[in-house]
Amino acid sequence: MSSVTLTAVVTGAGGTIGKCFALSLASMGYDLVIIDTHRGNLDALQTTLHHEYPDTQVLALDVNITDPQEVMSAAQRVQERFQGIDLLVNNAGISPKLPTGKRIPFLNIEDDEWDLVMETNLKSVFLMCKYFFEGLKAKQGKIVNIASMMGATGSGVDTNKLFPYSVSAAHYSASKAGVINLTKSLAREFGALGMPVYAIAPGAVVGGMGKFDESFIQNLKEQIPSHQLGNPEEIVNALTFLLTSGMSLTGQTLHVNHGWFMGG
Repeated sequence: MSSVTLTAVVTGAGGTIGKCFALSLASMGYDLVIIDTHRGNLDALQTTLHHEYPDTQVLALDVNITDPQEVMSAAQRVQERFQGIDLLVNNAGISPKLPTGKRIPFLNIEDDEWDLVMETNLKSVFLMCKYFFEGLKAKQGKIVNIASMMGATGSGVDTNKLFPYSVSAAHYSASKAGVINLTKSLAREFGALGMPVYAIAPGAVVGGMGKFDESFIQNLKEQIPSHQLGNPEEIVNALTFLLTSGMSLTGQTLHVNHGWFMGG
């Protein structure tokens, strides 16, 4: 057996996809730093990890990743505990919707909600990459940012069904476009250090952000070539693939959406 210890940091670890990331990485032998603002979700995940992977070291941190001081403090704790990071998965994000579960029209987006989405979805990625950089550099770590198909398509409704129907609003799609382009910028800056930076852009995922009625889901499926929604395991598979790709795919965004969007 290898004596090399791998350490991964996962934000938004208490959510559906974040939990799947954490469990999969534990199965691959990673020690884990799981970060979320929902302490109950963190505690539940930590219990599951200890039960299923008793040899895995787990550090659970309740951190507001939009606050520079909290992120800096978390990075220091992680460095003291693990002396380096092999993988950072920036998974945390929010996608506010109407009470019906549908997209908020642009003119109905409140100013403070715009700021909240930008801070949670984009600023947090900036802060995590900035303050965890030294730990990543120490082990030539990888960064995987979770973006969204909507970051490439934009939001809105195409009544002729010629373009992906948006389940998210303008602030969400704009923030995820920022994640995609930040990924490219970091890949250029960190490339000479041997640190690859990738993005994964899911489409509609079962158990993801938002709950929709059956008619809405059926309308969604009609626009997807496979007539299927994605599932968290497919996003985990994308992560696993990227972890084996080295520098060859740095800066790239891997779209995982059953053919719903086939652009670059």
